[in-house]
Amino acid sequence: MRKIIDIKKNERGSITIFVLSVMLFFTCIAFMTYQRISSKIMTQTRSINQIQSQYSNDDVEEMEEKYQAAIDNQTVRKPIFTNVANKPDLSGFNRLNTYYVSWDLTSSPYDINESTNLYGMAPNNWYNYTQGVNKWANVKTTGGGNDCYWVWIPRYAYKVPDRDSGGETIEVKFLEGATNKPIDGSSITISNNTTEGSWNVAPAFWWDKNNDGKEDDGEQLTGIWVAKFEASSDSPSVVENPQPNQLAIDGGSDTDIELKVRVKPNVTSWRQITLGNAFKVCQALTTSENSLENSTNLDAHIMKNVEWGAVAYLSRSVYGINGKVWNNPYQNNTTNFSPITGLCGKGTQDKGLSTDDINSTCKYNEKGGGNASTTGNVYGIYDMSGGSWELVAGILSSKKSNSTYYDFTDVETKYYDSYESYSNLKYGDAVYETSTTGDTTSHSWDVNTSLFPRADLPVFMRGARAGDTYAAGVFSFTCNGDGYIH
Repeated sequence: MRKIIDIKKNERGSITIFVLSVMLFFTCIAFMTYQRISSKIMTQTRSINQIQSQYSNDDVEEMEEKYQAAIDNQTVRKPIFTNVANKPDLSGFNRLNTYYVSWDLTSSPYDINESTNLYGMAPNNWYNYTQGVNKWANVKTTGGGNDCYWVWIPRYAYKVPDRDSGGETIEVKFLEGATNKPIDGSSITISNNTTEGSWNVAPAFWWDKNNDGKEDDGEQLTGIWVAKFEASSDSPSVVENPQPNQLAIDGGSDTDIELKVRVKPNVTSWRQITLGNAFKVCQALTTSENSLENSTNLDAHIMKNVEWGAVAYLSRSVYGINGKVWNNPYQNNTTNFSPITGLCGKGTQDKGLSTDDINSTCKYNEKGGGNASTTGNVYGIYDMSGGSWELVAGILSSKKSNSTYYDFTDVETKYYDSYESYSNLKYGDAVYETSTTGDTTSHSWDVNTSLFPRADLPVFMRGARAGDTYAAGVFSFTCNGDGYIH
């Protein structure tokens, strides 16, 4: 189970990230020079305090003017961020309980920097989507004491690959704002179909606000926030008399949907919860005592199939790992497949590893752990290969209701992807475009599982589990009938 945040735009649009830092270049050659510089520093400090105070008072438009004036007057330094992709949209988050996240890669394990909330200054070079750097933006939300880590996926278009290739680099162009214009200045024709060589805007970047089934003004997104790890709960069920390193069996339960969602590393994934209840707990993320409490204009929901596809395709581009994402390989007992979030095999050939020996794994923030992320480094999204199978909101249209496990009869259609059959009608979901059939176990890219839902098994699951070894991967899909995460 994985969550998505779509940011609903208000009329003013996205609020800029206002990050302030002072440039102090001086040489104390003489007292007069020092005095002059000291006076300048005091001016800079006052400017920063005034702007941050304005920010705290929520007068955004006036604060924007002050911030730009400070930059123009060279009293503050504009932060260094790349402009190859849309900047992260932070406009809906509760600024008090949302924190910038970065890591010190010179330490081992990497030390995390997550002490500055959105009222403060973002770390310089907080994100960098430049090819070869692939440093995706991360934040943490802490409402109700329930930590959730999120990663920004900027709006992009992709070129439909050769589905028979077995796996190739997917060509991606980041798009400007909510438009179809490539930021790099090139020109492409958007087709939005599954024909090889066509350019499509990843469909995850359209959010049908009024649920009318057609694109209206203001419904295109500049990007989406995606859960960094598989979901866990705030009160996982625990094995009686656990063995060393053995955590919870299912990471939560299906009987008590009052449990709160967490998205954290080094905890047991939330399994044995039905699709219907997973849908409910994800939507509850913006309510009191949940991680996104007091947020505005955010829509939290269980991941749709096309949103999974948006992450999978970006991972297979030059802006991601551009190869197979390694498995989260750990199952702490062979009966219950109880995975721990954010783990990776530590050997040189452990892409498809499955193991019950935790000593054969490394954590997400240890050297080598980034192999199991979508970027090949600590800044990506984890657990999309191996770990636990992940239920997504994708279902056969003729089987939208199951009185025991799920009922999408009255759910707005914007919250799920509906399918008639395995065909070339859907694009952007990493199903038809990256597999050659939907009825075998190994015909998706990277020899991943490729079993399309059917009447008795109508629900999609993605990513596979640790025990599926090389059949697991970001292009894996299978069918599910009981509506439970496995």
